[in-house]
Amino acid sequence: MKNANISRLGGFTLIELLVVVLIIGILAAMALPQYFKAVERSRMTEAVTLMDSVVKAQRRKFMQTNRYANGFEGLDVSPKGATGRFYYTKGDPQTGAGGNGFEISLATVDFTNSEVEAARVVNGAPRHASLQYQYRLRRWYQGDDVACIGDNQAGRELCADFCGIDTPVRRCCNNGTSGGCPWPTDN
Repeated sequence: MKNANISRLGGFTLIELLVVVLIIGILAAMALPQYFKAVERSRMTEAVTLMDSVVKAQRRKFMQTNRYANGFEGLDVSPKGATGRFYYTKGDPQTGAGGNGFEISLATVDFTNSEVEAARVVNGAPRHASLQYQYRLRRWYQGDDVACIGDNQAGRELCADFCGIDTPVRRCCNNGTSGGCPWPTDN
């Protein structure tokens, strides 16, 4: 009789354990989307930092030669293994194979308006099926703002958060405007 009272006081019933597991499952289901969004925001920060380094290197190149470099090898500072106009932050630096990061590309639009773009990729593919957030970041060499272009609904929501606006839109600027950032010559 004494053993029966001890086990009743110290143990849990199956129903009680199931309720606890259910509560933990509900809490995890509410927290995981915010966790994934926070991870993606940290990736965005990494891309913005890399883009800032490229922009500064391009500005130095322009001051030296009166033109922008067409490829990473023309810059005084570039990521390890970067050649040509494209660089992948994860996996193979030339193809992006085996990676889950960004494709950083250099683009010359005209003499004064050129840009660097960071597109979220998996295995070198910007719209890979496994990407929950599909978006691109764009920055002009002569500007300080970063545009965010959402390619799917989750990407638009992440861009709205990045730009500090309430309504998800396809394009926005980190200065708080929707529609993308102005060209540097628009000022």
